[in-house]
Amino acid sequence: MTPLLRAVNVAEDLEKLLAFLPRGVQQLLQDDLPRIEEIKLRVLRPLWVLVDGQYRTYPYVTSLHDLAFLGAKCGTFRDDNRRGIDGTGHRITRVMMADGTPEGAPIGYTFRVGRYFEGMAEPLRPFIVEDPSLLIIGEAGVGKTTILRSAAKIAAEYQPMQTVIVDTSGDVAGDGQVPHPGIGDVDVMPVRSKALQAQLIEEAVKNQNVRILIVDEINRQAEADIIAGGQRSGARLMGTTHGRSVKRVSENANLAPLFHPEPVFYWMALIRERGVVEMMKATEALGAIAEGRDPRGTLVRLGKGI
Repeated sequence: MTPLLRAVNVAEDLEKLLAFLPRGVQQLLQDDLPRIEEIKLRVLRPLWVLVDGQYRTYPYVTSLHDLAFLGAKCGTFRDDNRRGIDGTGHRITRVMMADGTPEGAPIGYTFRVGRYFEGMAEPLRPFIVEDPSLLIIGEAGVGKTTILRSAAKIAAEYQPMQTVIVDTSGDVAGDGQVPHPGIGDVDVMPVRSKALQAQLIEEAVKNQNVRILIVDEINRQAEADIIAGGQRSGARLMGTTHGRSVKRVSENANLAPLFHPEPVFYWMALIRERGVVEMMKATEALGAIAEGRDPRGTLVRLGKGI
């Protein structure tokens, strides 16, 4: 049976999220907030909210006034149109109109709720102890970052402050000057621009005495090149990437340095469904693919948040 897990700082984190929403939206969502995963506000359209894994509408239409409030409240965004909320794992993304200006104008905002579950990746501890080098693979919204946070905390128990997150959008360690308490003894290098992520990975490897390097959302060749270089310097690697299968990810040209001529990661964790990952050794998985077989590993059930 999948254990139910306690979220860390949930009330405090959700209060910070509420402060970014228009007052009318706050009032509508107050009762459902603990079960909400995502909120979409689009100008002159109904409010859509992901609750318990299903999108539903609420009796509210986002106005131009709301849009102005959101723009002033959110302030600046990174070059990938993302920003965090100080001290939380929440993520805000903005949707821009292609209006001919260099940046465009915002037409909507999406709030992704980030929660830190105590012990989420505890069933992965034996794998992390054997080797913390781990690539988490999954599609959008299946919990890659949630698992990475918990796995990073476990890794930092063995390598405190030498387990270093290069955190682009504040999703893993929380945005702001002080990391979220749910991350444990992990060191954090915030990245102010997605375009600078590769540079910060290189800087971390060179300057921060890294033993375990953690990177969320590896999707550019420049990042993959430097991560592969980090392995040659002796750092173990832990990260996530978007994908439906190990085969598709291993054939992604942008990620080629992670797999060829030999895999950078010891483990690959394919998320089969929320809370269920298939753990496989990278060399064995890639060998199976080369032989035309589907790679197979060990199914592990993780904890589930309450």
